[in-house]
Amino acid sequence: MKLILASSGLANEEIITNLEEMVGKTRDKINVIIINEAIKAETGDMRWFTEELQRLSTVIGGNIEFIDLRAHDLNHIRERINLADVIFCFGGNTDYLANIFMKTGFDKILLEILKEKVWIGSSAGSCVMCHKEADKIQDTIYKERRMADHFMDFVPIVFLPHLHGWFKFDRTEVIEASKFTDLPVYAMSDDSALKIIDNNKPVVLGKDYIIAQNGEIIQEDK
Repeated sequence: MKLILASSGLANEEIITNLEEMVGKTRDKINVIIINEAIKAETGDMRWFTEELQRLSTVIGGNIEFIDLRAHDLNHIRERINLADVIFCFGGNTDYLANIFMKTGFDKILLEILKEKVWIGSSAGSCVMCHKEADKIQDTIYKERRMADHFMDFVPIVFLPHLHGWFKFDRTEVIEASKFTDLPVYAMSDDSALKIIDNNKPVVLGKDYIIAQNGEIIQEDK
């Protein structure tokens, strides 16, 4: 399993360079397939999506295509993904995304797929691979209605995207979030990401992040 869990996709050169190393190809030859289910539960101005898609298009030189998890059966989805090097999962509503994974059965084949493919999550696309945040945190920070009881739980952490950014939360909220779980809470800014290979401890890429557990800051970069 090779994951890059980002707050805002391919935000900096360090993230991109690590992607190249994980895939074993230079960026101009990497093929990407995009999952963008999470944005379908969002409303309002979505320039953030078009801007991130443009950035992806600028960085990646291989094929870029979309797959609709609800439009195809699992065999077709697997065949399409097999043609790509990287699965890029965009942000939006994480609860909705997790429910789509489970309703379509994609969650049942995802671990097998991840034996061969690199996963890049952006915001919700990162959160969904980890454990779900507490209801209070979901309500106070992200202002989202609870629609899922759990996420994929592949990575034993809670991932909080957009530290010091879109949702205006900071270290006080991160400390509070860590009191509701025994798992480490990784709060990542739009300039940072996590690199995870198999069951190894996450490696931080970029800058501006906070790691907290049981109400205490473990590591911080301002």
